[in-house]
Amino acid sequence: MQNYSRANTGIDLNLIPVFIEIVRCGSMAKASVRLDMSRPAVSLALKRFNQLFDEPLFIRKGLYLEPTQKALQLTNSLENLMADIHQNIGAVNTAEV
Repeated sequence: MQNYSRANTGIDLNLIPVFIEIVRCGSMAKASVRLDMSRPAVSLALKRFNQLFDEPLFIRKGLYLEPTQKALQLTNSLENLMADIHQNIGAVNTAEV
């Protein structure tokens, strides 16, 4: 069985919803409100997520962050992944009833 732990992969899956919300909002400030997180926590999460990639995922446009084409493609894939996770957990929970 594959070990998907953060220690083994270097990937913190908790960063995915933060990244998705920043893309949706176009701003760390707005994302922090929607995620009920502090702005510094959102900023740190984005910094950590960006370290996984060889190129920037956003272009700063004043107060806003414009996602790159790579970020938009990644967001689509990650949204599908998160939907699959939630559907699978929901299916397991309803099967137990």
